[in-house]
Amino acid sequence: MSIDTHDLIANLTALNEIADTLNRAVDVQSALDSALARVIALMGLETGWIFLRDENAKNQWAGRGYQLAAHHNLPPGLALHRAKAWKGGCDCQALCNREKLTEAYNEVRCSRLAEARPADRSGLVIHASAPLRSGDDVLGILNVAAPDWESFTPERLALLTNAGTLIGIALERARLFDLLRERRIDEQAALLAFSNQLLGRPKLDDLMEYLALEMLRLLEIDACAVILPADAEGFLIFSAAAGWRDDPVAGGLTIRDDGLNSPSRAMRSQLPVIIEDLNEEIVPLSEAGWFRAEGFRGFAVIPLISEDESAGALMIGIRRPRLIDNDEMRLLQLMANQAAIAIEGARLRQAESRRQRMDEELAFGRQIQLSMLPKACPSLPGWDITAVYQAARIVGGDFYDFFELPGNLARIGVLIADVADKGVPAALFMALSRTIIRTTALSGRGAAAALKRANRLILNDSVSDLFLSAFYGILEVETGRFLFANGGHNRPLWYNASKDTIQELRAKGIILGVFDEIVIEERRIQLGDQDVLVLYTDGVTEALDSADGMFGTQRLIEVVKSTAAGSASEIANAIVDAYNRFTADSEQSDDVTFVVIKRTGDPKTVD
Repeated sequence: MSIDTHDLIANLTALNEIADTLNRAVDVQSALDSALARVIALMGLETGWIFLRDENAKNQWAGRGYQLAAHHNLPPGLALHRAKAWKGGCDCQALCNREKLTEAYNEVRCSRLAEARPADRSGLVIHASAPLRSGDDVLGILNVAAPDWESFTPERLALLTNAGTLIGIALERARLFDLLRERRIDEQAALLAFSNQLLGRPKLDDLMEYLALEMLRLLEIDACAVILPADAEGFLIFSAAAGWRDDPVAGGLTIRDDGLNSPSRAMRSQLPVIIEDLNEEIVPLSEAGWFRAEGFRGFAVIPLISEDESAGALMIGIRRPRLIDNDEMRLLQLMANQAAIAIEGARLRQAESRRQRMDEELAFGRQIQLSMLPKACPSLPGWDITAVYQAARIVGGDFYDFFELPGNLARIGVLIADVADKGVPAALFMALSRTIIRTTALSGRGAAAALKRANRLILNDSVSDLFLSAFYGILEVETGRFLFANGGHNRPLWYNASKDTIQELRAKGIILGVFDEIVIEERRIQLGDQDVLVLYTDGVTEALDSADGMFGTQRLIEVVKSTAAGSASEIANAIVDAYNRFTADSEQSDDVTFVVIKRTGDPKTVD
């Protein structure tokens, strides 16, 4: 799991815990006490308090027009009997009164703590203030204290912001419950059940279907739909619906996210769009047609907002003239806010589940791919051979191979190749290409003939636009003669021990899998005692450092020449060490593969 995804899920889990705490509380006071303690603990801090706006609070204790509604672990300097600390207003209340406490959070040097002696502050100096908001109304202030600004990380502030919103929703819900107690007792229980149901439905489709159906029942409306961003950028799609004559979900109805239609407008402005009577108001023609086909007289679209981002929209339709009053609209927005958090949580869980399945499939693919590489390098008298392979992703497009060739002489086929892509497509193409080249080589063809035949077969069998470079050599074990052909691949390095020189093995050739007819040259060299061959892919020489400098062929030549006296493993380890020192912590985008072959016995020279 990625760090970003893990943090998102952890924050959503924490917010769900706070929401559950608020839902379980039997009254506002216990809800505030429990939620405050939970928020402080989740932020890793110790002290906080909540002010609520109260028009009836006329005295100066805790500030005119405010009441101290909850507090947790106050230091001695803020003990409730300390008049110096609590009598009168404070800076955060002044900001709120001037309507300047409008940001998601505000970091304030606490004026009440400033009144206390340093010894009585428990090291606390500042606090972060989040408005307790319900819609456009600020119902109070949530303060969490800390010793310094560094205590408030972006993650902690985001958690504080969302907790303030949840507490504001809980306060507004409590107010609504009081207003509706006499005439809508059943609805109160339904609203609590609605909140609990949302939290208990982890599957996105199930959650949205429940949301659409429950809105019909709770608000006594005729139709409801949940609209979310479509996979195609710039479009919105109906993801759940209830009460529609022509089901927009079954019909795959999509609308443009252009800011002109009602759902797009509501999501962009994060404000409800309400049309009480279609006969009296002008709506876009694109909407008017299907609204009238549904028989709607009015409709409303409520944005689903999570972490200050529009996650979708909730649309309700009414087929008879009816005014949506303020209490219903507040209830609708409250439900939409809870639904938005639940939907985002379900989407994250769904995305994480898909990612885990993909990781499992890729891991399985890697096992298959690694199983296609040689289990060990050939152990031949007079030869020392080793290979290194590292995919840039879980699966890659580089490969190498060794295989015994038919005939009277002991001969080994040596292959290294690089598919021009990464990840799963490259791995699949790599499997096809490896099988074709190996089968063609085992037929007894020479190096050049084998690559040309493989090119034709790859073109016939592949339906993709992928291609590969390949170097194929035939090593005569007893004589040390090496015949080779190059299909557009990096030129291998040959260290000639008798001359103490390194040269590239040059042979004309072109990449495989693009052209029907290709020209590939076959050449040969004689490997002597202590000679070294290094076959490699461009992931080695094109590796980048932090300044985007390239490792390069010359650096590889220098490493090989300086370590050529060692074993094949020692040479390979030196290349790996040089590569790691050069790239350091820079992330690489290409696979790394190379083969080291060293002659360790006297050759039998062949004319």
